[in-house]
Amino acid sequence: MFFSYSLMLSFAATTPVLADRKKYPNFFRTVPSDNAVNPAVVKFLNYYNWSRVGTLTQDVQRFSEVRNDLTNELEKADIQIADTESFSNDPCVNVKKLKDNDVRIIIGQFDENLAAKVFCCAYNLNMYGSKYQWIIPGWYQGNWWEQANSTNCTTKKLLTAMEGYISVDFEPLSAKQIKGISGRTPQEYEREYNREREQKGVEASKFHGFAYDGIWVIAKTLTRVMELLRHKERHDMYHNFTVDDREVGKMVLDVMNETNFFGVTGQVMFRNGERMGTIKFTQFQEGQEVKVGEYNAIADVLDLINNTIRFQGVEPPKDRTFVRLQRRQINVPLYSILSTITVLGMLMAGAFLFFNIKNRNHRLIKMSSPYMNNLIILGGMLSYASIFLFGLDGSFVSDKEFETLCTVRTWILIVGYTTAFGAMFAKTWRVHAIFKNVKMKKKIIKDQKLFIIVGGMLLIDLCILICWQIVDPLKRTVEEYSLEASLIAYY
Repeated sequence: MFFSYSLMLSFAATTPVLADRKKYPNFFRTVPSDNAVNPAVVKFLNYYNWSRVGTLTQDVQRFSEVRNDLTNELEKADIQIADTESFSNDPCVNVKKLKDNDVRIIIGQFDENLAAKVFCCAYNLNMYGSKYQWIIPGWYQGNWWEQANSTNCTTKKLLTAMEGYISVDFEPLSAKQIKGISGRTPQEYEREYNREREQKGVEASKFHGFAYDGIWVIAKTLTRVMELLRHKERHDMYHNFTVDDREVGKMVLDVMNETNFFGVTGQVMFRNGERMGTIKFTQFQEGQEVKVGEYNAIADVLDLINNTIRFQGVEPPKDRTFVRLQRRQINVPLYSILSTITVLGMLMAGAFLFFNIKNRNHRLIKMSSPYMNNLIILGGMLSYASIFLFGLDGSFVSDKEFETLCTVRTWILIVGYTTAFGAMFAKTWRVHAIFKNVKMKKKIIKDQKLFIIVGGMLLIDLCILICWQIVDPLKRTVEEYSLEASLIAYY
């Protein structure tokens, strides 16, 4: 619609290029521009505490302009752009780069023809489900995936990859049941529009509400300008009132900027010629788009409908892979069970030791070398004791104490094993030495000799342990293992 002084009002031009006030100072539109969704997207990201995103943009000026404006909005909101990818025809390479850069929240700007290719790539790369969230334009035609599918993916695969995506677009008609400037609610207007359209056999347009409100903008503007001109004429002291087109154009421009009324598309206001409209959020759920919320640009408020958004996991996806360094430690229940068994073993060994000492003068016990038996039991108890020490890790003791603990438990285990095994070996050797005498002469090997054998073994162990401790003492080292997915965390 053209006015004096080349002023223009559009109800369907959404391209961001027209937002340049230096080039188009007299351009207004009742429909929000494509850039209008960006503050809504940022608000949505902040709602779920997503501070790291990636963008995937079709290499067309319309989408590039939106991406550039989105980049500015994200930077102002202190949201990190982990990767920015653009493509012309085949998006798979770029989708793969997003995955390699661990981008989980992906904001896409592309038409429905390439959207099918994008989601086919996402399916093949397993970039869907509980770990990922796709945010794409919401102005695609209904069932676009059926008509635009020129990929090698089946419709079932596309629907699997698409499940849960969020789409963002302007709201064509207000959902509020409020009578606006026309005396009708948006719902009453829509019924009347559909009735008239069906009578004439005309296809529906998503811009009809903006065209209707545009007529009201023009009517109110002209009415207000005429009032101002009449008022100026009445107060002109010379009663020779004249006004040129330039002055009228400036008045029209000022009045248009002051527009504020409730229309069928919501509150109609302009900011630098741009419509401050309502942005709707829909989510693809089981083959259809469901409205899940809306963003009011005037109030800068995001209103999500309770319990309508369905994420693939039990919670919203994370915006990155969180790597948490976690010290591996002994399983406490397992340690408790083994410690209990160890205590029982030590009690049993203690009972055997008591029995052996008490009955040491019994003929059968005396024949089995009770002192050697006592050494076997004591060596076993020392070995049992080392189990307690080996179960103590960094979660129970400090780093410095852990190094001392490593040395102590090594000494106890070696001394305990050598004592028990040495005594058993000495007894076995004595039996061997006695019965290998083919002449069957009586041969007596006393316990003192067996003690010397066990002592010699212990002396060898002690020499090795002391040299080890002096030359290369045990030290605590930290070893990093490969990354593992947590069983309780959702990425």
